[in-house]
Amino acid sequence: MERTEPDPHRLRGVTPKALLFGGGASVFIGIGVPYSNMIIKGTVLAHNFSTPAALFVFFFLLAFLNPFLRQIHPSLPLNRAELAVVYIMAMVATSIPTIGFTEYVLPITTGLFYFATPENNWEGLIHPHVPRWIAPQNLQAIRYFYEGLPEGMPLPWAAWIEPLAYWCLFIIALYWVSICTMVILRRQWLENEKLLYPLVQVPVEMIQGTEANSGRFFRNPIMWLGFAAPFVIGNINALHSYYEFIPRIETFMALHLFRNTTYLRLDINLALIGFGYLLSRDVALGFWLFFLLSRLQGGAFNFLGIQSTENLSRFANLVGPYMAHQAMGAMIVLVLSGLWMARGHLRDVFGKAFGRDEGASDAGEILSYRNAVFGLCAGLLVMIVWLWQSGIPLWIVLVLLFAAAIVLIALTRAVVEGGVSVLRTPITPADFTISGLGTGVLGASGLIGVAFTYVWCANVRIFFMACFANGLKMAEEIKGNKRGLLWAVLLAVILTLASSIYLVMEMSYAHGGINLHNFFFIFVPKMAFTYIAPKFENPLPYSLDGWGFTALGAALMSFLTYLRYRFVWWPVHPLGFATGTFYIMNWVWFSIFLAWLIKATILKYSGSGGYARTRPFFLGLILGQVVVAGMWLVIDYFTGMVGNVIGYL
Repeated sequence: MERTEPDPHRLRGVTPKALLFGGGASVFIGIGVPYSNMIIKGTVLAHNFSTPAALFVFFFLLAFLNPFLRQIHPSLPLNRAELAVVYIMAMVATSIPTIGFTEYVLPITTGLFYFATPENNWEGLIHPHVPRWIAPQNLQAIRYFYEGLPEGMPLPWAAWIEPLAYWCLFIIALYWVSICTMVILRRQWLENEKLLYPLVQVPVEMIQGTEANSGRFFRNPIMWLGFAAPFVIGNINALHSYYEFIPRIETFMALHLFRNTTYLRLDINLALIGFGYLLSRDVALGFWLFFLLSRLQGGAFNFLGIQSTENLSRFANLVGPYMAHQAMGAMIVLVLSGLWMARGHLRDVFGKAFGRDEGASDAGEILSYRNAVFGLCAGLLVMIVWLWQSGIPLWIVLVLLFAAAIVLIALTRAVVEGGVSVLRTPITPADFTISGLGTGVLGASGLIGVAFTYVWCANVRIFFMACFANGLKMAEEIKGNKRGLLWAVLLAVILTLASSIYLVMEMSYAHGGINLHNFFFIFVPKMAFTYIAPKFENPLPYSLDGWGFTALGAALMSFLTYLRYRFVWWPVHPLGFATGTFYIMNWVWFSIFLAWLIKATILKYSGSGGYARTRPFFLGLILGQVVVAGMWLVIDYFTGMVGNVIGYL
């Protein structure tokens, strides 16, 4: 008998069953990810936009749990739309527990007290200007957070209630602003510009045909062939940690150029090759080409002695202040030109929000345009007041939020169009504000407020907006009204915040934070305040050089954007110039180059049919690397192995 397509009503995604599984995945990620970072110290699964923690949980659900439920009763397994909801919840959950929020807010708000010494004089310089509500005030509770509680003493939650409440208010306002912004831009990006969203192509393929049986994705031998390559290499490298006689397979080499002043890596990362194969050729070419040009530019600057004396923070572009400012100028043009191109759509959105019937339809959105526009204003108002009360002068809050918006929207655009999972901002909003305005206009309280922005907008290797934007692409699998998805996302946020904060607090007070993770508990809190402390005694003027290179980057990006849209034959996408020249791309560019070269060859000799036939192989590369990393975290948990890092994702 011919199998009929499922009833669209049956594909309603936001059901109690989906919320149960999605909520469970969120709690598991909220607990499991910080635990794996602090205790197991294996491969990190929540540091980058590929959200491997979500994909690993999703693989387990689809490969094992859903088929098991089908054996019990045909009504028990989740359908395609329900699975999409679960993945969206898991994906946004992955953006919270580590770099995204939890493992930053707890150490940063306490580190300024714990790491204060007579030598750095933080007690005299910084402590008098810290608002009491923004950080715990109980010095004993802070010391035990880093050194561990005496046996039998209860965890001092009372010291944390007020600061955590205020920080959760701010971060939820930020997430709400991100939701509203992405709802407003979704149709422009997805339907008008038809961006590719490469990072969600694997889970989208995984859920096709799931109503019938295990799904066609898992029955494709070409996918399993791709899966096997990183799976075998990952197993060999993991076993090397247990048995040293098993050789480790290294997949990178390094070059030192310009009299050893420029470091260039050649990394072969199979998952990144998989993502790179899904990109359009002009985007992939732009990423690796502009990165190499930036290395040449940086090397030439080093060789010729063209160096800036400006001191940016550790999370700015490590190739130097000039290129950090240049990249920021390019990102400003990337965002503003994108908004200009979307002006027709934005006119319709705001028309709909203000009651014009001829405005764009919002029937397919998870939030009405009216609620998105007014919700955006309300969320921004909460953030503005919060930052103002943290000590930053009101007008400077607007400058800081402008820089943050540029960074977050530009990187989100790079993620959904460029599909590069490993990215970071070239310059933090704090750096942009201090460099662009000088410290005199900030004052002591303003410097403190700017330092606290390191909690949510400094090392932005993963953040909520980009993950949620990918979630809106996944939401296409949900038929009919999607408004319930908003509540699913908010549920995932609340559950992940609660579970991750609880887990980090428990682990810190049980073992002592300084014994858990040097980066999160020592480096990050020290860096945030070491950066601003000297500026109390030695105020800095604004940087004319910084503004000059920002203008240069903006001018070059404007020219490249003009070429892109004026000449159809122009082969290089300017996205790579704006977001592909950062130091972290050193670990990424060669894999993208290989993917570009392979795809160009296949398209030349086999055409689009060859690309379609080989695509499952590259999807398998991605899934195999995620699964082997997650599998060994589970094995290491039971064996007690520590530090078994297979690679990065």
